[in-house]
Amino acid sequence: MKTMSWFRAGALLSAAFAATIAAAGPADALPDMPGTAPEPPGGWKTKAISISAPAPKDVGRFCAFVKNTLKPSGVDAIVLLVRYNYKFASHPECAGKNAISAADAKAIKRACDEAGVRLIPKMNLLGHQSGPVVKEGLLKGHPELDESRGRKKIRYDYCRSICPTHPDSMRIVTDLACEMAEAFGADAMHIGCDEVFEIGVCPRCCSTPASELFAGWVNGIARNLKARGVATMIWGDRLLDAKTSGYGVWEASDNGTCAALGMLDKDIVICDWHYEKCPAYPSVDVFADAGRKIFLCPWRYAENAQKFLSYAVAHDKGQYLGLLFTTWCDCEDLMDVLEGKGVQRHKDDVKQAKTLLAIRRNFRYLFPRSKELK
Repeated sequence: MKTMSWFRAGALLSAAFAATIAAAGPADALPDMPGTAPEPPGGWKTKAISISAPAPKDVGRFCAFVKNTLKPSGVDAIVLLVRYNYKFASHPECAGKNAISAADAKAIKRACDEAGVRLIPKMNLLGHQSGPVVKEGLLKGHPELDESRGRKKIRYDYCRSICPTHPDSMRIVTDLACEMAEAFGADAMHIGCDEVFEIGVCPRCCSTPASELFAGWVNGIARNLKARGVATMIWGDRLLDAKTSGYGVWEASDNGTCAALGMLDKDIVICDWHYEKCPAYPSVDVFADAGRKIFLCPWRYAENAQKFLSYAVAHDKGQYLGLLFTTWCDCEDLMDVLEGKGVQRHKDDVKQAKTLLAIRRNFRYLFPRSKELK
């Protein structure tokens, strides 16, 4: 009998998965992980989740979702991925096409306060400004702030970045960040700064080490937020060295920003994310040895979450502020799958359906109280 090709086998598996979604209860397509997720003695200080901000039409549903699903599941903090999807008064030219309003922000804040859930808005304030072609956001409103302006080819054909030394960059970005923090009544803000591949390439920046550019930029934003009583959080990947850490170029830096770790304000909280199964997760040691406080951030793969948290618990030096489960999907999709409505909107998109069901499985693993909900 001829061996089936990998391509043919994959196609049959995808077809079978699609049939499962269409015919059965979608929530049953992936079984729960056995056992419970690793925790330090006494549990995690905070159990948070990152979620894309809802569309304006879904704000009411999201507020109910916080009360009826997230809080009962054990979530006590939300990192809300607003990005530029807010109707900025200071710089309306930067607002996304489907932006929420100040009234929407107040409604979300009120729902979180009533549920006892800390609300932390998030923006991308260095990298992740767009794909290779700018379509919206800060660089749409201010193309002069593009670190790679005039260049069609950017590293890894991925995302553009803000130029940290442009004379207008810090002013505009802090206007936006402070306005958003105030709109959401936040005492902390996540400013992103992950996967920054375009740095130190423009004529203004090219003679300055990437680590100095990165640290100066992050510290500048953090100082402005701190003056308003708002703490700063960032992703940790640019502070790890891809040459020595064992992580690849997505989860660690290959352009010199890693040396910024020792230059950052000690109050800045680092979110250490890793999404693949690794033999070890030495970043938790790197950050502990640097005296940093961190959140541990798994995503969809249950085996990764189990191994990552197990390693972290075994290497606990008092550095952990908590767990931050990342989701990286549309807010409506997340509400559907966690509320048991399944993935019918993606029944013809096997990859996205698998991702959503894997997110649901990991949510139930990391937040076991969610299994008690109908």
